[in-house]
Amino acid sequence: MNLNAEIRHKSAIQAPLNPNIKVAVKDFAMSIADKYPVALTLTIKQTQRIKNANGVFVKKVNEQDCEWIAKRFTQKLNREVFGKRGAEKYGKALKYFAVVEGGGYTGKNLHLHMAIGNLPVHVKMEELDELVSRAKQYVEGVDEQHVVAMATDCGWMDYITKEVSKSNSDAVLWRLA
Repeated sequence: MNLNAEIRHKSAIQAPLNPNIKVAVKDFAMSIADKYPVALTLTIKQTQRIKNANGVFVKKVNEQDCEWIAKRFTQKLNREVFGKRGAEKYGKALKYFAVVEGGGYTGKNLHLHMAIGNLPVHVKMEELDELVSRAKQYVEGVDEQHVVAMATDCGWMDYITKEVSKSNSDAVLWRLA
């Protein structure tokens, strides 16, 4: 069962217990936390330089741009971890639970929080920082800073879902899951 179907299933089963989306998403995230042992925060460049026939202009990055950046980054990280052949031909991939934070009314710079799972046994935690650095080189919108840490027993899933509101879960990048 994919992540979208799983959250719909759990939300439907526990509907009377979950009066709003924020509680449902937090409960769901906590229920899958043990499958996602790596915490990653990526800073995002807040503007993009766009070339067209009229010249170059600067565009402010929005939440939709962050989703594209996250998708591109996950593709490149999968390639770094599993190799080009494994990731593209055989479809091997890490699992991601990604959330966009910042922007809008918060006044914070946009950035991505990810919980990563399905790490193969040949990848050690110490190597993950280097793999992330290499993957970032191929993604134009990712800034230089990032933080990789262990997510187990630190409340990471609770932390990354803090901007989910009572009425929507738009901050969660469900398409990446």
